[in-house]
Amino acid sequence: MGEKATEVSIYQDRHLENRWIPSPVGIYNLGNTCFMAATLQCMIHCKPLEKLFLRILAHPYQSCESLRCVSNKTSCLTCEMDKLFLEYYGSSVGIDAIAALEEQLDLSSNRTPKYVKTKMYENRGHPIVPSNLLAEIWKNKGMRHVAGHGQHDAQEFFNAFVDCLETHALTYQKSAQEMRQIMHKTQINQSYLNKNPDEKSDAAFIRKIFMGTLRSVLICQKCGCKRTQSESFSNVSLPLAKEFPTADKESRTSPRRGKISVRSMLNHFTRPETLADPVYCPSCNSKTKTLKQHTFSKLPEVLCLHLKRFDAAANKKISDFVAFPGYGLDMGKYLPHWCERGLEVKDKTNGENSAGSPKVLYDLFGTVNHKGSLHQGHYVANVKSGNCWYTCNDAFVSTAGKGDGAKEVLSSEGAYMLFYMKKQHE
Repeated sequence: MGEKATEVSIYQDRHLENRWIPSPVGIYNLGNTCFMAATLQCMIHCKPLEKLFLRILAHPYQSCESLRCVSNKTSCLTCEMDKLFLEYYGSSVGIDAIAALEEQLDLSSNRTPKYVKTKMYENRGHPIVPSNLLAEIWKNKGMRHVAGHGQHDAQEFFNAFVDCLETHALTYQKSAQEMRQIMHKTQINQSYLNKNPDEKSDAAFIRKIFMGTLRSVLICQKCGCKRTQSESFSNVSLPLAKEFPTADKESRTSPRRGKISVRSMLNHFTRPETLADPVYCPSCNSKTKTLKQHTFSKLPEVLCLHLKRFDAAANKKISDFVAFPGYGLDMGKYLPHWCERGLEVKDKTNGENSAGSPKVLYDLFGTVNHKGSLHQGHYVANVKSGNCWYTCNDAFVSTAGKGDGAKEVLSSEGAYMLFYMKKQHE
């Protein structure tokens, strides 16, 4: 084992907590890239994603690079994300993690390791320069709408970034599978696959973390006929409206009283609405008055809520404060059998909706906040590391406030994207 790899091993032996990244480090702004930096901070502090990149090694960039050399493919966004995780982890603990991997590769191939000796921990906390990741984003077909040095939307970036990560991760898994088929006889390879039943699910690790499913239903108000359609999502866009009710528990317990809360927004999002125009009903064989409703048929491990503050039609940004919970966001009541019209579980005694919906609880671990107007502004992130909250403003990181900083985060202006982690059943 080389010197750099020894440093990594020593650190891991001394720090056996449930997280590898002990505290946040900054990410340099490379020219109107605050939308990217803020979003990446939240993704890096997503524990399932950290586990897959740093512990399970779901997408080792060195292996992917080797396979891409064989297939003459030069681009992989997931490789750059893997390197970013390694650089971020290395800066957070003061170890050059990428140098350690390169050193091990040199030793395994009998090459002389190339590295500069550094004292352990002396470079801890240095901001990350995401130039390679940015270059990869700009040349990726699926992300051209967020390329260039103009101001871009953090939610649009997140959508495209997750999709491209998933696509490139699956490409690597397919190439690795093809390589195994070449290296092994068909019979041996089939035996190998039978011994690894989880391999197929691991290939879609991005989707398993962020992707949920919305159920959209059209209900004929004349005959009750239902037509359903499912749609996958990596985040849910919730419209802001000042007519939302305020007398919910979330608003009362928030550090600030506001007219709008995430709970009221979710209630509004899943509430049946009558469509303005009649819709053709195959059962009635005519156009009829129709209800439309959205529910959540599958909830993801990490739930991202997008608060739609930018109103292009009115040419303005909605700056109203939105109350949101730091823990215990219950999404179980928005599953089809507990809120969909005609499917609700009723109490046998009084016929009302049952209060016994399953508890599907989520805790907040990151926010992306926007400061400014519709046409210009700046993004910052708040992330939870351990029991404390930190504010990440490009290359600068500070504690979010007094104590654990939670009060300041929940009171912060311009919350734009909220990242929640599903609580595991105890």
